[in-house]
Amino acid sequence: MSAYAISCPNCGGSLEVIGGRQIVTITCRYCGSVLDMNDEYSVLSKFSKVSLPRTPFRLGMSGKIKGVRFTIIGMVTYSCIKGVTSGEDTWTDFMLHSSTHGYAWLSYEEGSLMFSRRSRSLPSKNLLNLEPKAKFKFVGRDYQFYERYVAYITFVQGELTWIAKKGDSTLFYESISPPFGLSYEKTKNETEYFSSEYLEPQEVYSSFKVKSIENEKFNPLKPFEASKSKAFAKVSLYTAILSLAIIVVISLFFSGSKIAKGHFASKKSEMIFHINNPSHLVELDINTNLSNDWIYLDVSVVDAKTKEEVYALGKEVSYYHGYEGGESWSEGSKDAQAYFKVKNEGDYILKLDRPEYHRNTSTNVNVNENVVRSYYFVALFIFSIAGMLVYIIQYASHHTKLWKHLDEDDDD
Repeated sequence: MSAYAISCPNCGGSLEVIGGRQIVTITCRYCGSVLDMNDEYSVLSKFSKVSLPRTPFRLGMSGKIKGVRFTIIGMVTYSCIKGVTSGEDTWTDFMLHSSTHGYAWLSYEEGSLMFSRRSRSLPSKNLLNLEPKAKFKFVGRDYQFYERYVAYITFVQGELTWIAKKGDSTLFYESISPPFGLSYEKTKNETEYFSSEYLEPQEVYSSFKVKSIENEKFNPLKPFEASKSKAFAKVSLYTAILSLAIIVVISLFFSGSKIAKGHFASKKSEMIFHINNPSHLVELDINTNLSNDWIYLDVSVVDAKTKEEVYALGKEVSYYHGYEGGESWSEGSKDAQAYFKVKNEGDYILKLDRPEYHRNTSTNVNVNENVVRSYYFVALFIFSIAGMLVYIIQYASHHTKLWKHLDEDDDD
């Protein structure tokens, strides 16, 4: 059916009807009168003193949604009653018409868009009896019940397939399965299911030639998107598993073999040891019997043949402990490690000097060769865990924001 024009019986303004035979009401854009299309255009109500809602869309605009060209033929603005959600939410549903695909709705709320159509399919559970987060199935997908609320009409314009008056209320039962949603809407006269889908605003704005675009409000149907951090988290997971496996292998098979052991009780002490494989690290594993004390060690390693010093280290070791406030505490460590490499196989002398001599303190040193350090793999493991945490934190933040209204309702 092609478009045709009628005259408003209240102000005489010319109105074009393009929505087809199912249009029940049309609102005059000049005087705000809501006309009954089935009763010789009688006036049902008026919106003459209500200002036009602030939206980038207007009647008559055309654009493609999901590959289908639609024309905006009507609009209904709702406000959510306070006390059900945080503050008062206002949004506008634009009625769409396509000559090939019939009627649909484009919902707009602070830059966020959603596309809806009436559904004849039913969910696996009655939404009226569900609590938030309860799960059910609808057309093969898993959904969660999101919230219920009451909203009332504050503005109507254009053509509609039902009678909408200012102050009419609707009870909404919303469920989500991002990017899809299911809404059960109950009015005084009827109840209907609407299936919906989140739309990328930029694509719709571009198609409808909308120039001014505001920041998008959080939409529960918008899928959680963190593509870069998700990809990084996936790589980090594999890296963490690999680095952990390497750490385990190193600790089991490459912790080194002991080639010497010495007990040092005097201020200055020496011991000789033989290095068989100079291609790997040598570890000095220093152990003390410190208790609420400290000690400073001067350590040096000298080539027994050339008398050349190949390694030197100054190291303070301290260990304190106690019991306070009903809890045990400790700080520092009794032990220390040092690592070095030599150029040649042969005998080497370990020299240990304790300038601040503590008579009651003894020191044991184990010399291990063929040591592979896992330090860099431990650092890589920690970095990989941090990479995964970024994504986990972002997801947790999104989840908290998604279900924030439940906490707000509990506080009311």
